[in-house]
Amino acid sequence: MHYAGSDRREFFRINDTVVVDYKVIGSESVPLVARRIAQSTDDDESTEKAQLRAIQNAFSHIVDQINHHDREIARALRMLDEKINLVAQSVQRYNNPVDPDDLTDANLSGGGIAFMVDSPVEIRGHVELHMQLLPTANTIHALATVISCERLMGASPEKPFHLRMAFTHMDDQDRNLLVKHTLNRQAEMLRGGMASEGMSLREF
Repeated sequence: MHYAGSDRREFFRINDTVVVDYKVIGSESVPLVARRIAQSTDDDESTEKAQLRAIQNAFSHIVDQINHHDREIARALRMLDEKINLVAQSVQRYNNPVDPDDLTDANLSGGGIAFMVDSPVEIRGHVELHMQLLPTANTIHALATVISCERLMGASPEKPFHLRMAFTHMDDQDRNLLVKHTLNRQAEMLRGGMASEGMSLREF
């Protein structure tokens, strides 16, 4: 579990489209939500998710060993693994269909998120978030603290406030998924010549 200030890592920030559901909570509810996030990690230890994670780690270790002796076989195994991951993502998307009306444009990193909202949120307030990343359909559960919430000139009257938050509680696996997602999106931007539009290296 990562807490605010537990490290000073820097994260790439990207402009992205996600499904996000947020709820402002009182300070008295923070320990409860934090325990719920931690509990989900404990529950995962006896689920298929934990088993898949263990298999993936073992597979990566074996492929690294094979790579020392035959790079072509190791490369073929990595390609096969990527193919299986794509199939798994398709299944996950099928089981978690996305309504286009639920999509939100956001500025996202492993350290925080910012997006437009319809009403102001108090600075230093606490927000519980459930977020779905695209196209993988991976879901993230986090607790965040509000850094700023300002009305932007020229913004849509339906959502005129720019809400900026830093994650304070997040499961390690969710954090890794989020960081991997932002790095993959960064690579896509670089390939498409769009890096200057949505990426910067700084802490959220």
